[in-house]
Amino acid sequence: MKQKLQNFQLSLVYKSLFDYNPNASYVLDTQGSFIIVNDATFTLTGRTEDELLSMNFIPLIREDHLEVTLMHFNEALQGKQRSFDTVILHKDGRSVDLRVIAVPILIQGEIHGVIGIAEDVTEKNKIQKELLVSKSQLQNMFNSLDVCVWTLDKESYTFKISPACEEIYGVTVKEFQEDWQIWRSFIHPEDQEEIESRYQEVLGGQSWTSEYRIISRDGKTKWLYNYVMPIKDEMGNIIRFDGVVTDISGRRKIEEDLHVMAFQDALTGLPNRRMFNKRLEKALKRAKKCNTKLAVMYLDLDRFKFINDSLGHQAGDRLLQLVSKRLTETMDDRTVISRQGGDEFSILIENVKDIQHIESIAKSLLHIITKPLQLEGYEYILTTSIGVSIYPDHADTADGLIKRADQAMYRAKESGKSNFKIYNPGMTQDLSRMMQVEQALHKALERNELSLYYQPIVDTCSSQINGFEALIRWKHAEWGFISPAEFIPIAEESSLIVPIGEWILQTACIENKKWRENGFPNTYVSVNISARQFEQDRFVQQVERILQETDMEPHYLRMEITETASMKNVENMIVKLNKLKDLGIQVVLDDFGTGYSSLSYLQKLPIKALKIDQSFIRGINQDSNQEAIVKTIIGMTKGLKMNVIAEGVEQKQQLEFLQELGCYKMQGYLFSKPIPLSAFAQLHDNRSI
Repeated sequence: MKQKLQNFQLSLVYKSLFDYNPNASYVLDTQGSFIIVNDATFTLTGRTEDELLSMNFIPLIREDHLEVTLMHFNEALQGKQRSFDTVILHKDGRSVDLRVIAVPILIQGEIHGVIGIAEDVTEKNKIQKELLVSKSQLQNMFNSLDVCVWTLDKESYTFKISPACEEIYGVTVKEFQEDWQIWRSFIHPEDQEEIESRYQEVLGGQSWTSEYRIISRDGKTKWLYNYVMPIKDEMGNIIRFDGVVTDISGRRKIEEDLHVMAFQDALTGLPNRRMFNKRLEKALKRAKKCNTKLAVMYLDLDRFKFINDSLGHQAGDRLLQLVSKRLTETMDDRTVISRQGGDEFSILIENVKDIQHIESIAKSLLHIITKPLQLEGYEYILTTSIGVSIYPDHADTADGLIKRADQAMYRAKESGKSNFKIYNPGMTQDLSRMMQVEQALHKALERNELSLYYQPIVDTCSSQINGFEALIRWKHAEWGFISPAEFIPIAEESSLIVPIGEWILQTACIENKKWRENGFPNTYVSVNISARQFEQDRFVQQVERILQETDMEPHYLRMEITETASMKNVENMIVKLNKLKDLGIQVVLDDFGTGYSSLSYLQKLPIKALKIDQSFIRGINQDSNQEAIVKTIIGMTKGLKMNVIAEGVEQKQQLEFLQELGCYKMQGYLFSKPIPLSAFAQLHDNRSI
């Protein structure tokens, strides 16, 4: 009785374990049909008890797992316990991953079926797959990163490192794993001391960020960015080190290039204006501390723009390079030589002894620059004008010294070029006057302060006036008359000459019609055209417009361009001159003899007349060389079948000399000073000049 009770109680325990097992539990007969199922089986399969007890397990198994599942079932029927994974199809059609344990039912030595316990591992497998994918992705990223990633376990000294480290150091991953400190042997000698110091700090628990150089196994110098982070446990003990090493050689190269661009002149390789100012600031601090003097020299090549325009910018650039090389070879290493821009250079000289010391250097530079330069088989001679300022005599700031040197340089140019000047306070006053004149000139047109005076151009054979040269005059409301010699260069420099030149052209055309209607019917007006004005793209169109607006006959208008202006971009000049010729306008080459015109080009220019510069006329009866030049020019014009006009004739002896040579057209004070339009009536009463 007691035994039966125990067996009954035991069966209740088994049934309780079976029924309330959270995993699907079931019994299959030897054919694979369900005999017993628990509630969890219903949930797992989506089928009712009646459905399951009336079917075999085979229809539940997804086809791709059926063969393996049957194999394990048969092995269980042979008395073997099996644990395996399979996939069933839920009643709603979705797949369910199972982890199955199959145990044979053995009664009195015979197998009567199989007990199965199935755990739903669908979600677990999904997570595991995602982890595997993530791990694979991370591994791929780790392997494909172009940065070196590493980790070092402090306890085991297990060292893992990414393949990119091979590219950076030229060392294989295996070599790193065998000797993880091998990276220290590649540190650039100049950076070793600092890196070793930082390395000790990392071992002490500090993070490390730095940029340093290595010499890789193939001998290349590389810049690296290094970041190391000690990883600590909850107690604050270091358990490992993680690090990232990036090759930043490209970035450093860009930074170096940008530094060069920011502080070095691209054409000559000399320090540029910004770098010169930095060096000057530092030099001033030294000079103030040591109570010494320093000098700033400002150099500007004379007439370089003319050379540049004539030869082309490529040749001009090459000449600048030759000049900079010559300056560098002349001065010692302690001297700072800078290209300020264009054809301007500056020089910083420290520890100046006295004025004689500076004068000696300036004279030496003038001599060095003047030596002939060889370029493309030709020889060229350049000159320069130099301005000098001295600390502390003239200024105590970098800007002040540069400004004073620049002012002195302008005075050197005005003194005849190929010269040097040391700053004095009077120069500032002169430049202040120039600035005031420039500002007033901006308003001169709108205030009607400008007017034209006219000087007769005379045919000495007939003693008749052929035409008049238009000459601008400026009467300021407060300052009175301002000399053209003062304001014309300022107008040229500031480009105000362009609107002023347009006003002159229009006014001359209007007033020419007036005087032709009042006593001078067949006389032309000759207008000076500045180089800046002529270089304007729409200059010819502007002339056409003015002719139309003033109803001016083109043959009564002549234009004078200087010899220097005619040599700028000769081909373009010829095109414009031919267009003017087509309009019926004659062009006169002014100031002939003062420029560098080539006779071959002169023949190409559509010019029928030239003017002998008055500087040569003044030399008649005083300088045989000047007389010889005048004779040559007049003889040349006859050969070229050109008319010639002598300007600046003031003496009867000059008149007679010119007539003997066959030059009969002249202008100058001997005949008449420039007069306003209002004085034409008086001139008309005395037309025999």
